[in-house]
Amino acid sequence: MADRVPCMFSIKESKPHSVRKRMMSNVYSKTYLQSSKDANHITRTILFERLLPVLEKSAAEGSTVEVHELNYATTMDFISSYIFGLANGSNFHQNVEMRKRYLSWHFKRTEHSFWNQEIPSLTRLIQSIGIRLVPKWVDVANDEIQAWLLRLCRLAKNSAYEPEGDSTEGHASRSVVYSQLSSALKKSAAKAESEGDEKSQTTEEEEIHIASELLDHVIAGMDTSAITLTYLLWEVSRNAKIQRALHDEMRDMQPNLAIGDSAPMPSARYIDSLPILHSVLMETLRRHTAIPGSQPRVTPATPTSLAGSPPLPGGVRVSAQAYSLHRNEEVFPDPEVWNPGRWTETGQESKDEMMRWFWAFGSGGRMCIGNNFAMQGRNSRPPSRLGTEHDEAGFADITAELKYVTAAIYANFSTTIVDDTEIEQIDRYVAGPEGEQLQLKFTRLQPSDLR
Repeated sequence: MADRVPCMFSIKESKPHSVRKRMMSNVYSKTYLQSSKDANHITRTILFERLLPVLEKSAAEGSTVEVHELNYATTMDFISSYIFGLANGSNFHQNVEMRKRYLSWHFKRTEHSFWNQEIPSLTRLIQSIGIRLVPKWVDVANDEIQAWLLRLCRLAKNSAYEPEGDSTEGHASRSVVYSQLSSALKKSAAKAESEGDEKSQTTEEEEIHIASELLDHVIAGMDTSAITLTYLLWEVSRNAKIQRALHDEMRDMQPNLAIGDSAPMPSARYIDSLPILHSVLMETLRRHTAIPGSQPRVTPATPTSLAGSPPLPGGVRVSAQAYSLHRNEEVFPDPEVWNPGRWTETGQESKDEMMRWFWAFGSGGRMCIGNNFAMQGRNSRPPSRLGTEHDEAGFADITAELKYVTAAIYANFSTTIVDDTEIEQIDRYVAGPEGEQLQLKFTRLQPSDLR
């Protein structure tokens, strides 16, 4: 699927990429997400009907939880529900068999991504003479994931255009991103056909274009958020002072996210205002960036200066990586130390400089379109040190998905580490823990635990 039809991420030319991004940027914008009834209903359902019951059961039994896999379930349920609708998206919290099957496919393919990503032509040439650089079972895993994604697309197609109402059923059936993309592609195709630019697509071709695009959204939305959650929980679990500060901040939150509380959830704007939550996430994104690998770009035809360099000719591949930018000792003193206080205990000038070097979501026109799904915020971001302004959606200071999950956990539980063997990040483009696991114990909070 994705190797036959380009998605926004793989479109090299600037204009077509920009056109595709504008088709979907509205439903990923901060304003849309903060006011979305669908996003609110999805968040409440996943937190209170899926995630928190798992943790509550574990706390009652005194058992441990392997949170790395559970984080993948949480983030996949969030992103797939927002794209395809809550009724059509995954339910990896409760369908454990499907979760393990999907993650088996996912990790098989990511282990061998280098060849097709960096030298695809050579990889295909060598394979044509009978030498496989990528094992056959990687192709099988890719086929399985693509078939699964196509099924979600077909489910969403039947509910994509139902109007948003006030009932739970109405919210559950809306396929926010799928509907937006499908409608935009139809309009674009109709316009092109009327102008004689191209022939109309068949239903199958349209389906493949949509599936190719949304496959990228699903994988990116799951992978990076899950890894970030794992390292956030690990760091907080081994820092009693920070964990107590989070507990206190959650105690004062109104309305709160306590289990059994039927009050409405705190708004995304309110979550935006919580400084400890903000600093914990920002420092995790800086110190444990889920994608520390190089982000390649190609210079335009007109000679261009990059970050103060001499003019570079067109067609030159250049790259930057968050791993290096986030370890500038002049901007981030003791960069290897996880220190949330650096985001709260410094002046505005220093904060602005840190934000100029912060690159967890990239920058410019190719900045992650889902940054507002993960990051929603109250402040604009200064121009990047790479010399590009950020896209019109802006940079978001506060997470939506990740912050709600973190807030819900520490409003109800304390966490301690049971087993963090091989927690170090693997040396790969997408970098999760080497051991692909983190065992934590969850303990229900009592009133006396808070201050």
